[in-house]
Amino acid sequence: MTQHRARALGSPSTDRREPPPRIVRATGPAGVLPFVPDLLPVDPVDSLVLVLFRRVGGRTSRTHGAMRVDLRHTEDEAELAVWAEAVLGGVLRVDGVTGVAIAAYTAGAFAPSGRPPAAAQVRAVGRRAERMGLEVLDRFCIGADAWGSLDDPLLPRDGRPLALLRPDGPRPPARPPAPEPGSAPAADRRRFRADRAAWWGSPAGPGGEVHGVRVGPVGADDRRSPMDRYRSGADLDQVVDLVEAVLLEHAEDGPPCPCRALLASLAERPGLIPALLGQLGWGRAFGRELWTAFAAPVGRERTAERLRAAIGGGRFPRPDVRRLEAAIAALHEATSCAEAPRTAAGVEEALAWLHWARGAASTAAVHAGRALALDGDRDLAPLLVDRTARGVLPLWAYREDPRKPDRWERLLDDPGRPGG
Repeated sequence: MTQHRARALGSPSTDRREPPPRIVRATGPAGVLPFVPDLLPVDPVDSLVLVLFRRVGGRTSRTHGAMRVDLRHTEDEAELAVWAEAVLGGVLRVDGVTGVAIAAYTAGAFAPSGRPPAAAQVRAVGRRAERMGLEVLDRFCIGADAWGSLDDPLLPRDGRPLALLRPDGPRPPARPPAPEPGSAPAADRRRFRADRAAWWGSPAGPGGEVHGVRVGPVGADDRRSPMDRYRSGADLDQVVDLVEAVLLEHAEDGPPCPCRALLASLAERPGLIPALLGQLGWGRAFGRELWTAFAAPVGRERTAERLRAAIGGGRFPRPDVRRLEAAIAALHEATSCAEAPRTAAGVEEALAWLHWARGAASTAAVHAGRALALDGDRDLAPLLVDRTARGVLPLWAYREDPRKPDRWERLLDDPGRPGG
């Protein structure tokens, strides 16, 4: 497993210039289908995917992202109708969406009769979308052996070859899977344990300086460890700078950086993990507000309300996706080194929230379940298990600015709406 060590204190990797967006011109939804995996945070396995479109210029539609949910394994029409309505309720909340292309990804095969797999689920969602006023641009079934469109009158009985769904150009590299807790080499695990013990037990931490940040108490008589100082609201500049340093670009090879042990230590404490996640998602200014609140009674309730809205995915600005990605990579390293169940549980819980924040509900559910299996006394993981089970995502997954009113909220909450 490749470990990373800091090059030098400089600009975080989240500030690097992003590559220009890839523009794909397609003559229809079928032309977009090869790129659907690139629109999602996880591979669409056993999934229903809704590719969102926005009508522009009267006749042209542009893709507006994609949403993935687990495929419902039933053909009961009443059950599928309820499921389809729940799925499309999220689509209606997305700003500017006028139409959808529906695609089911399943391990099923085209039947000898020529019936595409998961056709019942795709048709149910298509009917409900039309009744909700959305344009259905196409309906696809992608099986283990072939694919096809339910709107294609010339679809062969055995479907079309899967090779036709391969994009012409190279795909972005797939995200590596999260390592198992304690899977790093023994030497790296020993280094991680020593660093973690230093963060908890030595006033100067592991070596006294990490990423150019001098670690140590402000007062000479203060013999508390860094973790004890941080959770009491002391040394604010220090902890804020160190959390930012977690997101720095790290060089390949070498032992794990001490900041990984600090990251795990902060995630390990249920009372500190919301502040950690808040800074990882929204940056230095919000982080300083959160860490200050531990020691400042004035304004604490207002900060607590903002933190609940942020961590709960409510009416709060969208977090920086680049920061979320950098934090996930750092936590992967911490996961591989963390052996103690309580420490590993905190890292898994942090990963669960970060994936949920970026819209990957299924991946979030896996990490939340692993956190609870390691330590049943977590606070955030049970909430994430419940929300992912109900298909609840943060509001920013649907709207650019969740603080603005949602024009669909009354419609979605009105049981007497047309088609309800």
